[in-house]
Amino acid sequence: MKKLVLTLAAMVALTASAQQFEVVNVEQVPTGDHSMTFHPRFMPDGKLLVSAQNYDGLALIDVKSGEYTLLTEMQGAGYYAVISKDGKSILTRNMNKETFTHDIYVLDVESKALKTVAKEVDYLNQMNFNGGVATLAVEGKTMSKKMVDDKASKASLDDLLITEEDLKIVVYANGNRTVLDPLAGQLGSWDPQYTWTSLSPDKSRILFGCAGDAYVCNLDGSNVVKLGDLRSPSWRGNTHVVGMRDEDDGYYYTKSDIVIVDVTGNNYQQLTTSSDEIKMFPSVSADGSKIAYHTSDGKIYVMTIKEK
Repeated sequence: MKKLVLTLAAMVALTASAQQFEVVNVEQVPTGDHSMTFHPRFMPDGKLLVSAQNYDGLALIDVKSGEYTLLTEMQGAGYYAVISKDGKSILTRNMNKETFTHDIYVLDVESKALKTVAKEVDYLNQMNFNGGVATLAVEGKTMSKKMVDDKASKASLDDLLITEEDLKIVVYANGNRTVLDPLAGQLGSWDPQYTWTSLSPDKSRILFGCAGDAYVCNLDGSNVVKLGDLRSPSWRGNTHVVGMRDEDDGYYYTKSDIVIVDVTGNNYQQLTTSSDEIKMFPSVSADGSKIAYHTSDGKIYVMTIKEK
């Protein structure tokens, strides 16, 4: 009987880790000798939005031809930049690294012109850009400003802004600010510190990182699910999360691969093949079929995946 129980347990473990996705192909993107070849993000037209390793500047790279278009060299412009749904505008920032304040702009992709949203804002992380309306948190309150006519999306008065402040998750909704601490008391004497927060596409759950693991929870911080060992997590639809699983020696990354897991915490799968290349900071296309990531030496790859 004991042997049977162990066998059943092994079968359950195998099922839980069964591969859900097939990697169809992986292509290296031609990047030339440009320095902005990090943190790739998909534009609606299939091009990649990239920045420097420290998030300075923004540029576009054509995945097939490698055509490179510089958009701006502003400091920190790539940090949590938000692409409009029509791909014509980008909500971005210029970081003053001496005063730690931010000037927030909407960048017109075609003309490269900047429209000012706010000046000298204290340090902030996530921002929203929906229906041409830019929303950010300033001094504990949200401010919204209509910047462009974006007919591809419609802004709603009850749009949620999920961000981190003082390493806690903060939810802004309908003019109310709520601080969440979903792992309070679960890490012993250590005070949980949260990063990489984002809202699911259906606006029902929050994805966040803490102590090297990724988690999802409800909007009120309840029903926490641990997804496992991955950093820089991002949504693939409402059902899966993509991230990187890395190792370091205390100073430098020594290994990293791209992984995917469903939001129940099951079916954790490594998508990249382990090698000397350190694969980092993945992002997912809108249809979920492609994943872009960079390596520590600035190469960019696009992986095509298919759900089995």
